[in-house]
Amino acid sequence: MRTTSTWQSSARPAWAGLLAAGLLLAGQAWAAVTMQFVFVAPSATIEAAFPGATHFEGLATGYKGVEITAANRATFRAQAPANMLRTYDVLQSGQALRRRVDQVTQINGGKTDEIYLLVDDRTGLTNNGIFSTSSIGGKTAVWPAASVAPATGDRYRGVIRLGELASGQIQGRPGGWLAWEGTILHETFHTQFVGEKTKWGSISIVYGGDGDHYVSELMAEQELPLEEGLGTFFGQMHNTPAGWEDLNRFWSRNDVRYLIESRSFLAGTAEMWNAPHTEERRSLSELPPEQRTGSYVWRRYRWWDVPGWYLLFSESTSTGFHMYFWRQVNDNQDEALAMINTALGGLWQERRKRYLTNEINRLALEMERFAGTAEGRAAQSAGRLTSSMFPFALLDILTHYGMTEQQYRQDYDRNYPDRQPRAYAEYWNHRQAVRSLVEPMLRGSPIRMRDAVVAAAQYFQRPNTILAATP
Repeated sequence: MRTTSTWQSSARPAWAGLLAAGLLLAGQAWAAVTMQFVFVAPSATIEAAFPGATHFEGLATGYKGVEITAANRATFRAQAPANMLRTYDVLQSGQALRRRVDQVTQINGGKTDEIYLLVDDRTGLTNNGIFSTSSIGGKTAVWPAASVAPATGDRYRGVIRLGELASGQIQGRPGGWLAWEGTILHETFHTQFVGEKTKWGSISIVYGGDGDHYVSELMAEQELPLEEGLGTFFGQMHNTPAGWEDLNRFWSRNDVRYLIESRSFLAGTAEMWNAPHTEERRSLSELPPEQRTGSYVWRRYRWWDVPGWYLLFSESTSTGFHMYFWRQVNDNQDEALAMINTALGGLWQERRKRYLTNEINRLALEMERFAGTAEGRAAQSAGRLTSSMFPFALLDILTHYGMTEQQYRQDYDRNYPDRQPRAYAEYWNHRQAVRSLVEPMLRGSPIRMRDAVVAAAQYFQRPNTILAATP
Protein backbone atom coordinates (compact mmCIF):
# COMPACT_ATOMS: atom_id res chain seq x y z
CA MET A 1 0.00 0.00 0.00
CA ARG A 2 1.33 3.42 -0.91
CA THR A 3 0.98 6.52 1.19
CA THR A 4 2.38 10.03 1.18
CA SER A 5 2.26 10.72 4.88
CA THR A 6 3.50 9.33 8.16
CA TRP A 7 0.07 7.98 8.96
CA GLN A 8 -1.76 5.60 6.66
CA SER A 9 -5.37 4.91 5.82
CA SER A 10 -7.20 2.25 3.84
CA ALA A 11 -5.89 2.30 0.30
CA ARG A 12 -8.93 0.57 -1.13
CA PRO A 13 -12.40 2.11 -1.27
CA ALA A 14 -13.97 1.40 2.09
CA TRP A 15 -17.25 0.28 0.56
CA ALA A 16 -15.88 -1.60 -2.45
CA GLY A 17 -18.28 -4.38 -3.34
CA LEU A 18 -21.33 -2.86 -1.66
CA LEU A 19 -23.66 -5.67 -0.70
CA ALA A 20 -26.96 -4.22 -1.82
CA ALA A 21 -28.73 -7.44 -0.88
CA GLY A 22 -26.51 -8.32 2.08
CA LEU A 23 -24.57 -11.55 2.48
CA LEU A 24 -26.31 -14.63 1.26
CA LEU A 25 -27.02 -17.43 3.69
CA ALA A 26 -27.60 -20.76 2.04
CA GLY A 27 -31.40 -20.66 1.92
CA GLN A 28 -31.73 -18.18 4.79
CA ALA A 29 -31.75 -14.37 5.21
CA TRP A 30 -29.92 -12.42 7.88
CA ALA A 31 -31.89 -11.77 11.04
CA ALA A 32 -32.10 -8.21 12.28
CA VAL A 33 -29.47 -7.88 15.02
CA THR A 34 -27.41 -5.15 16.60
CA MET A 35 -24.06 -6.86 16.08
CA GLN A 36 -22.98 -10.17 14.56
CA PHE A 37 -19.62 -11.85 14.12
CA VAL A 38 -18.93 -14.26 11.27
CA PHE A 39 -15.85 -16.48 11.11
CA VAL A 40 -14.69 -16.85 7.50
CA ALA A 41 -12.10 -19.45 6.47
CA PRO A 42 -11.35 -21.89 3.66
CA SER A 43 -14.46 -23.95 2.95
CA ALA A 44 -12.86 -27.22 4.08
CA THR A 45 -12.02 -25.69 7.48
CA ILE A 46 -15.54 -24.40 8.04
CA GLU A 47 -17.23 -27.62 6.89
CA ALA A 48 -15.01 -29.83 9.04
CA ALA A 49 -15.06 -27.68 12.19
CA PHE A 50 -18.73 -26.66 12.10
CA PRO A 51 -20.62 -29.71 10.77
CA GLY A 52 -24.31 -29.11 10.36
CA ALA A 53 -24.02 -25.37 10.79
CA THR A 54 -25.64 -22.93 8.37
CA HIS A 55 -22.81 -21.64 6.19
CA PHE A 56 -22.51 -18.25 4.56
CA GLU A 57 -21.94 -18.50 0.83
CA GLY A 58 -20.86 -15.97 -1.80
CA LEU A 59 -17.87 -14.62 0.12
CA ALA A 60 -15.06 -15.59 -2.25
CA THR A 61 -14.30 -18.76 -4.16
CA GLY A 62 -13.13 -21.44 -1.74
CA TYR A 63 -14.29 -19.63 1.41
CA LYS A 64 -17.29 -20.00 3.67
CA GLY A 65 -18.42 -18.40 6.90
CA VAL A 66 -20.35 -19.30 10.01
CA GLU A 67 -21.91 -17.01 12.60
CA ILE A 68 -20.17 -17.20 15.96
CA THR A 69 -22.67 -18.10 18.67
CA ALA A 70 -22.54 -19.22 22.27
CA ALA A 71 -22.95 -22.79 21.03
CA ASN A 72 -19.92 -22.78 18.72
CA ARG A 73 -17.70 -20.17 20.36
CA ALA A 74 -15.29 -22.75 21.74
CA THR A 75 -14.87 -24.27 18.27
CA PHE A 76 -14.22 -20.82 16.82
CA ARG A 77 -11.60 -20.16 19.47
CA ALA A 78 -9.87 -23.41 18.60
CA GLN A 79 -9.86 -22.67 14.85
CA ALA A 80 -9.34 -18.92 14.60
CA PRO A 81 -5.89 -17.46 13.93
CA ALA A 82 -4.43 -15.28 16.68
CA ASN A 83 -5.26 -11.85 15.30
CA MET A 84 -8.87 -12.66 14.44
CA LEU A 85 -9.39 -14.28 17.82
CA ARG A 86 -8.07 -11.22 19.59
CA THR A 87 -10.17 -8.98 17.32
CA TYR A 88 -13.27 -10.89 18.36
CA ASP A 89 -12.35 -10.54 22.02
CA VAL A 90 -11.74 -6.78 21.97
CA LEU A 91 -15.08 -6.22 20.23
CA GLN A 92 -17.02 -7.80 23.09
CA SER A 93 -19.02 -5.76 25.61
CA GLY A 94 -16.95 -4.10 28.31
CA GLN A 95 -13.75 -3.83 26.26
CA ALA A 96 -12.21 -0.42 25.48
CA LEU A 97 -12.58 -0.84 21.72
CA ARG A 98 -16.18 -1.95 22.07
CA ARG A 99 -16.96 1.16 24.09
CA ARG A 100 -15.57 3.28 21.26
CA VAL A 101 -17.51 1.25 18.71
CA ASP A 102 -20.68 1.80 20.71
CA GLN A 103 -20.04 5.56 20.65
CA VAL A 104 -19.39 5.62 16.91
CA THR A 105 -22.50 3.60 16.10
CA GLN A 106 -24.63 6.24 17.80
CA ILE A 107 -23.62 8.91 15.27
CA ASN A 108 -26.62 8.01 13.12
CA GLY A 109 -28.78 7.21 16.09
CA GLY A 110 -27.91 3.52 16.19
CA LYS A 111 -29.66 2.84 12.88
CA THR A 112 -26.93 0.61 11.42
CA ASP A 113 -26.68 -3.01 12.57
CA GLU A 114 -23.13 -4.28 12.25
CA ILE A 115 -21.74 -7.52 10.86
CA TYR A 116 -18.01 -8.16 11.37
CA LEU A 117 -16.42 -10.73 9.04
CA LEU A 118 -13.29 -12.19 10.69
CA VAL A 119 -11.34 -13.83 7.89
CA ASP A 120 -8.62 -16.44 8.12
CA ASP A 121 -6.87 -15.59 4.84
CA ARG A 122 -3.47 -17.03 5.69
CA THR A 123 -3.52 -19.25 2.59
CA GLY A 124 -4.49 -16.32 0.37
CA LEU A 125 -7.57 -15.69 -1.76
CA THR A 126 -7.85 -16.84 -5.37
CA ASN A 127 -10.41 -14.17 -6.20
CA ASN A 128 -11.73 -11.07 -4.46
CA GLY A 129 -15.37 -12.04 -4.06
CA ILE A 130 -16.96 -9.43 -1.80
CA PHE A 131 -13.59 -8.39 -0.37
CA SER A 132 -11.22 -5.54 -1.06
CA THR A 133 -7.77 -7.06 -1.31
CA SER A 134 -4.10 -6.23 -1.10
CA SER A 135 -0.96 -8.24 -1.72
CA ILE A 136 0.71 -9.17 1.59
CA GLY A 137 3.69 -11.49 1.65
CA GLY A 138 2.96 -12.59 -1.90
CA LYS A 139 -0.63 -13.58 -1.02
CA THR A 140 -3.92 -11.96 -1.93
CA ALA A 141 -5.19 -10.78 1.45
CA VAL A 142 -8.42 -9.27 2.71
CA TRP A 143 -7.93 -5.53 3.17
CA PRO A 144 -10.05 -3.77 5.84
CA ALA A 145 -13.17 -2.37 4.22
CA ALA A 146 -16.78 -1.62 5.04
CA SER A 147 -20.08 -1.22 3.23
CA VAL A 148 -23.54 -0.14 4.28
CA ALA A 149 -26.55 -1.53 2.48
CA PRO A 150 -29.62 0.56 1.57
CA ALA A 151 -32.20 0.92 4.32
CA THR A 152 -34.86 -1.64 5.08
CA GLY A 153 -37.45 0.48 6.80
CA ASP A 154 -35.37 2.74 9.01
CA ARG A 155 -32.57 0.20 9.57
CA TYR A 156 -29.25 -0.12 7.75
CA ARG A 157 -26.80 -3.02 7.67
CA GLY A 158 -23.08 -2.46 7.83
CA VAL A 159 -20.59 -5.14 6.84
CA ILE A 160 -16.99 -4.75 8.04
CA ARG A 161 -14.40 -7.10 6.50
CA LEU A 162 -11.26 -7.83 8.52
CA GLY A 163 -8.44 -10.23 7.69
CA GLU A 164 -5.63 -11.99 9.56
CA LEU A 165 -2.84 -10.95 7.20
CA ALA A 166 -3.76 -7.26 7.12
CA SER A 167 -4.05 -7.22 10.90
CA GLY A 168 -0.49 -8.43 11.18
CA GLN A 169 0.77 -5.86 8.70
CA ILE A 170 -1.08 -2.91 10.26
CA GLN A 171 0.34 -3.77 13.67
CA GLY A 172 3.68 -2.68 12.24
CA ARG A 173 2.48 0.94 12.35
CA PRO A 174 2.88 3.28 15.33
CA GLY A 175 0.76 1.99 18.18
CA GLY A 176 1.01 -1.69 17.27
CA TRP A 177 -2.20 -3.47 18.21
CA LEU A 178 -3.96 -0.15 18.85
CA ALA A 179 -3.27 0.79 15.23
CA TRP A 180 -5.31 -2.26 14.25
CA GLU A 181 -8.10 -1.36 16.65
CA GLY A 182 -8.04 2.14 15.15
CA THR A 183 -8.49 0.60 11.71
CA ILE A 184 -11.56 -1.26 12.94
CA LEU A 185 -12.99 2.01 14.24
CA HIS A 186 -12.24 3.70 10.91
CA GLU A 187 -14.19 1.06 9.03
CA THR A 188 -17.03 1.01 11.55
CA PHE A 189 -17.43 4.76 11.12
CA HIS A 190 -17.98 4.28 7.37
CA THR A 191 -21.19 2.42 8.17
CA GLN A 192 -22.63 5.54 9.82
CA PHE A 193 -22.67 7.77 6.72
CA VAL A 194 -25.38 6.19 4.60
CA GLY A 195 -26.84 6.76 1.15
CA GLU A 196 -24.94 8.36 -1.70
CA LYS A 197 -21.22 8.40 -1.03
CA THR A 198 -20.01 10.64 -3.86
CA LYS A 199 -21.51 13.11 -6.30
CA TRP A 200 -19.66 11.45 -9.18
CA GLY A 201 -21.39 8.09 -8.98
CA SER A 202 -17.93 6.50 -9.06
CA ILE A 203 -15.44 6.05 -6.25
CA SER A 204 -12.68 5.72 -8.85
CA ILE A 205 -13.26 9.25 -10.10
CA VAL A 206 -12.84 10.59 -6.56
CA TYR A 207 -9.69 8.57 -5.90
CA GLY A 208 -8.03 9.07 -9.29
CA GLY A 209 -6.66 6.75 -11.92
CA ASP A 210 -5.16 4.08 -9.68
CA GLY A 211 -8.36 3.73 -7.62
CA ASP A 212 -6.47 4.17 -4.34
CA HIS A 213 -6.64 7.06 -1.90
CA TYR A 214 -3.79 8.51 0.12
CA VAL A 215 -3.86 10.62 3.25
CA SER A 216 -2.51 13.75 1.60
CA GLU A 217 -3.95 13.21 -1.88
CA LEU A 218 -6.04 16.06 -3.28
CA MET A 219 -9.14 14.32 -4.55
CA ALA A 220 -12.09 15.14 -6.77
CA GLU A 221 -14.50 16.48 -4.13
CA GLN A 222 -14.80 17.45 -0.48
CA GLU A 223 -17.44 14.98 0.69
CA LEU A 224 -15.53 11.71 0.57
CA PRO A 225 -12.28 13.19 1.95
CA LEU A 226 -14.30 14.51 4.90
CA GLU A 227 -15.61 11.01 5.58
CA GLU A 228 -12.23 9.30 5.15
CA GLY A 229 -10.59 11.86 7.40
CA LEU A 230 -13.22 11.36 10.05
CA GLY A 231 -12.67 7.60 10.00
CA THR A 232 -8.95 8.18 10.50
CA PHE A 233 -9.70 10.65 13.31
CA PHE A 234 -11.68 8.06 15.25
CA GLY A 235 -8.89 5.55 14.71
CA GLN A 236 -6.10 7.94 15.74
CA MET A 237 -8.06 9.17 18.73
CA HIS A 238 -8.26 5.56 19.96
CA ASN A 239 -4.61 4.96 19.08
CA THR A 240 -3.32 7.82 21.22
CA PRO A 241 -0.59 8.69 22.14
CA ALA A 242 0.88 7.10 19.01
CA GLY A 243 -1.85 8.48 16.75
CA TRP A 244 -1.56 11.96 18.23
CA GLU A 245 2.21 11.99 17.85
CA ASP A 246 1.95 10.73 14.27
CA LEU A 247 -0.55 13.45 13.41
CA ASN A 248 1.76 16.17 14.74
CA ARG A 249 4.70 14.76 12.78
CA PHE A 250 2.63 14.99 9.61
CA TRP A 251 1.51 18.58 10.21
CA SER A 252 5.05 19.71 11.08
CA ARG A 253 6.41 18.69 7.68
CA ASN A 254 7.31 21.40 5.19
CA ASP A 255 8.19 19.08 2.31
CA VAL A 256 6.23 18.09 -0.80
CA ARG A 257 3.63 15.89 0.88
CA TYR A 258 0.43 16.60 -1.07
CA LEU A 259 -0.16 14.89 -4.39
CA ILE A 260 -2.38 14.87 -7.45
CA GLU A 261 -2.39 12.13 -10.07
CA SER A 262 -2.42 13.16 -13.71
CA ARG A 263 -5.45 10.87 -14.11
CA SER A 264 -7.34 12.85 -11.49
CA PHE A 265 -10.05 15.49 -11.59
CA LEU A 266 -7.86 18.26 -10.19
CA ALA A 267 -5.28 17.70 -12.92
CA GLY A 268 -7.70 19.66 -15.10
CA THR A 269 -7.81 22.61 -12.70
CA ALA A 270 -5.01 24.97 -13.74
CA GLU A 271 -4.90 26.92 -10.47
CA MET A 272 -4.19 23.73 -8.52
CA TRP A 273 -2.36 21.54 -11.04
CA ASN A 274 0.13 24.29 -11.95
CA ALA A 275 0.84 25.47 -8.42
CA PRO A 276 4.58 25.12 -7.49
CA HIS A 277 5.34 21.40 -7.50
CA THR A 278 7.69 18.54 -8.21
CA GLU A 279 6.76 15.82 -10.70
CA GLU A 280 7.54 12.13 -10.97
CA ARG A 281 6.71 9.70 -13.72
CA ARG A 282 4.79 6.65 -12.58
CA SER A 283 4.46 3.21 -14.13
CA LEU A 284 1.35 2.58 -16.22
CA SER A 285 1.15 -0.81 -14.50
CA GLU A 286 -0.32 1.00 -11.49
CA LEU A 287 -3.43 1.79 -13.52
CA PRO A 288 -6.29 -0.49 -14.58
CA PRO A 289 -5.52 -2.25 -17.90
CA GLU A 290 -7.92 -0.08 -19.90
CA GLN A 291 -6.04 3.08 -18.84
CA ARG A 292 -2.49 1.96 -19.66
CA THR A 293 -1.81 4.36 -22.49
CA GLY A 294 -0.02 7.70 -22.66
CA SER A 295 1.83 8.97 -19.62
CA TYR A 296 1.07 8.85 -15.92
CA VAL A 297 2.64 11.29 -13.47
CA TRP A 298 2.19 12.49 -9.92
CA ARG A 299 2.68 16.08 -8.91
CA ARG A 300 3.60 16.84 -5.31
CA TYR A 301 3.12 20.10 -3.45
CA ARG A 302 4.20 21.76 -0.23
CA TRP A 303 1.39 22.68 2.14
CA TRP A 304 1.99 26.39 1.65
CA ASP A 305 1.85 26.00 -2.14
CA VAL A 306 -1.59 24.37 -2.21
CA PRO A 307 -4.23 27.11 -2.73
CA GLY A 308 -6.12 27.13 0.54
CA TRP A 309 -9.55 26.08 -0.72
CA TYR A 310 -8.13 22.93 -2.34
CA LEU A 311 -6.86 21.67 1.01
CA LEU A 312 -10.53 20.89 1.72
CA PHE A 313 -10.16 18.16 -0.93
CA SER A 314 -7.64 16.22 1.22
CA GLU A 315 -8.69 13.81 3.93
CA SER A 316 -5.68 14.96 5.98
CA THR A 317 -7.44 18.29 6.59
CA SER A 318 -10.51 16.53 7.98
CA THR A 319 -8.38 14.35 10.26
CA GLY A 320 -6.31 17.29 11.48
CA PHE A 321 -9.39 19.43 12.09
CA HIS A 322 -11.10 16.82 14.24
CA MET A 323 -8.00 15.75 16.15
CA TYR A 324 -7.03 19.32 17.05
CA PHE A 325 -10.62 20.20 17.94
CA TRP A 326 -10.84 17.11 20.15
CA ARG A 327 -7.56 17.91 21.94
CA GLN A 328 -8.18 21.63 22.52
CA VAL A 329 -11.84 22.51 22.95
CA ASN A 330 -12.83 23.25 26.56
CA ASP A 331 -9.61 21.50 27.65
CA ASN A 332 -11.93 18.50 27.92
CA GLN A 333 -11.75 15.71 25.35
CA ASP A 334 -15.02 14.09 26.41
CA GLU A 335 -16.93 17.36 25.91
CA ALA A 336 -15.20 17.97 22.57
CA LEU A 337 -15.97 14.47 21.31
CA ALA A 338 -19.61 14.81 22.31
CA MET A 339 -19.78 18.02 20.27
CA ILE A 340 -18.26 16.31 17.23
CA ASN A 341 -20.68 13.40 17.44
CA THR A 342 -23.63 15.77 17.83
CA ALA A 343 -22.48 17.79 14.81
CA LEU A 344 -22.12 14.64 12.71
CA GLY A 345 -25.74 13.85 13.51
CA GLY A 346 -26.58 16.52 10.94
CA LEU A 347 -24.39 14.99 8.21
CA TRP A 348 -24.84 11.22 8.28
CA GLN A 349 -27.97 10.94 6.13
CA GLU A 350 -27.17 13.34 3.30
CA ARG A 351 -24.05 13.48 1.15
CA ARG A 352 -24.72 17.13 0.25
CA LYS A 353 -24.18 18.11 3.87
CA ARG A 354 -20.71 16.54 4.15
CA TYR A 355 -18.50 19.61 4.03
CA LEU A 356 -16.17 20.88 6.73
CA THR A 357 -17.68 24.36 6.59
CA ASN A 358 -21.12 22.85 7.14
CA GLU A 359 -19.84 20.84 10.08
CA ILE A 360 -18.32 24.03 11.49
CA ASN A 361 -21.83 25.49 11.46
CA ARG A 362 -23.11 22.54 13.51
CA LEU A 363 -20.15 22.63 15.90
CA ALA A 364 -20.50 26.36 16.56
CA LEU A 365 -24.21 25.95 17.25
CA GLU A 366 -23.48 23.16 19.72
CA MET A 367 -20.71 25.17 21.40
CA GLU A 368 -23.06 28.13 21.85
CA ARG A 369 -25.76 25.88 23.24
CA PHE A 370 -23.27 24.42 25.71
CA ALA A 371 -22.03 27.89 26.69
CA GLY A 372 -25.56 28.74 27.86
CA THR A 373 -25.84 25.72 30.16
CA ALA A 374 -24.82 25.44 33.79
CA GLU A 375 -21.92 23.19 32.72
CA GLY A 376 -20.84 25.78 30.18
CA ARG A 377 -20.95 28.61 32.70
CA ALA A 378 -18.90 26.52 35.10
CA ALA A 379 -16.34 25.86 32.36
CA GLN A 380 -16.17 29.60 31.65
CA SER A 381 -15.65 30.39 35.32
CA ALA A 382 -12.77 27.91 35.30
CA GLY A 383 -11.28 29.66 32.26
CA ARG A 384 -11.50 26.64 30.00
CA LEU A 385 -14.63 27.30 27.90
CA THR A 386 -13.74 27.67 24.22
CA SER A 387 -15.53 30.16 21.99
CA SER A 388 -17.72 28.99 19.13
CA MET A 389 -15.44 31.05 16.87
CA PHE A 390 -12.60 28.56 17.37
CA PRO A 391 -13.70 26.02 14.71
CA PHE A 392 -13.79 28.82 12.13
CA ALA A 393 -10.24 29.77 13.08
CA LEU A 394 -9.07 26.15 13.15
CA LEU A 395 -10.03 25.62 9.52
CA ASP A 396 -8.31 28.88 8.61
CA ILE A 397 -5.12 27.67 10.29
CA LEU A 398 -5.17 24.25 8.59
CA THR A 399 -5.61 25.95 5.21
CA HIS A 400 -2.83 28.51 5.99
CA TYR A 401 -5.33 31.38 5.68
CA GLY A 402 -5.25 30.58 2.00
CA MET A 403 -8.94 31.35 1.47
CA THR A 404 -10.10 34.92 1.17
CA GLU A 405 -13.00 35.88 3.40
CA GLN A 406 -15.20 35.76 0.29
CA GLN A 407 -14.05 32.22 -0.61
CA TYR A 408 -14.54 31.02 2.97
CA ARG A 409 -18.02 32.53 3.19
CA GLN A 410 -19.01 31.14 -0.22
CA ASP A 411 -18.06 27.59 0.77
CA TYR A 412 -19.95 27.98 4.04
CA ASP A 413 -23.02 29.69 2.54
CA ARG A 414 -23.49 27.26 -0.34
CA ASN A 415 -24.56 24.63 2.19
CA TYR A 416 -27.63 26.69 3.13
CA PRO A 417 -27.38 26.19 6.91
CA ASP A 418 -30.80 26.16 8.54
CA ARG A 419 -29.55 28.20 11.52
CA GLN A 420 -26.65 30.57 12.04
CA PRO A 421 -24.44 30.61 15.13
CA ARG A 422 -23.49 33.99 16.48
CA ALA A 423 -19.91 33.05 15.67
CA TYR A 424 -20.48 33.36 11.93
CA ALA A 425 -21.06 37.12 12.12
CA GLU A 426 -18.44 37.74 14.82
CA TYR A 427 -15.49 35.62 13.63
CA TRP A 428 -14.44 37.97 10.85
CA ASN A 429 -13.80 40.71 13.43
CA HIS A 430 -11.14 38.49 15.01
CA ARG A 431 -9.71 36.79 11.94
CA GLN A 432 -6.78 39.12 11.32
CA ALA A 433 -5.77 39.25 14.98
CA VAL A 434 -5.58 35.46 15.20
CA ARG A 435 -3.76 35.25 11.88
CA SER A 436 -1.11 37.69 13.11
CA LEU A 437 -0.76 35.61 16.27
CA VAL A 438 -0.24 32.23 14.62
CA GLU A 439 1.29 32.93 11.22
CA PRO A 440 4.90 33.10 12.49
CA MET A 441 4.40 29.57 13.83
CA LEU A 442 3.11 28.36 10.46
CA ARG A 443 5.93 29.90 8.42
CA GLY A 444 8.74 27.97 10.03
CA SER A 445 10.37 24.69 9.12
CA PRO A 446 9.29 22.53 10.81
CA ILE A 447 5.79 23.97 10.84
CA ARG A 448 4.66 24.58 14.43
CA MET A 449 1.07 23.55 13.79
CA ARG A 450 0.39 22.30 17.28
CA ASP A 451 1.62 25.57 18.81
CA ALA A 452 -0.52 27.58 16.39
CA VAL A 453 -3.65 25.61 17.32
CA VAL A 454 -2.95 25.99 21.04
CA ALA A 455 -2.41 29.74 20.67
CA ALA A 456 -5.68 30.14 18.77
CA ALA A 457 -7.57 28.03 21.32
CA GLN A 458 -6.22 30.16 24.16
CA TYR A 459 -7.20 33.34 22.30
CA PHE A 460 -10.73 32.00 22.01
CA GLN A 461 -10.94 31.24 25.72
CA ARG A 462 -10.84 34.95 26.54
CA PRO A 463 -14.09 36.05 28.18
CA ASN A 464 -14.79 38.68 25.52
CA THR A 465 -14.86 35.97 22.80
CA ILE A 466 -17.42 33.65 24.43
CA LEU A 467 -20.77 33.54 22.68
CA ALA A 468 -23.81 31.77 24.08
CA ALA A 469 -27.00 30.87 22.27
CA THR A 470 -29.72 33.47 22.59
CA PRO A 471 -32.49 32.07 24.86
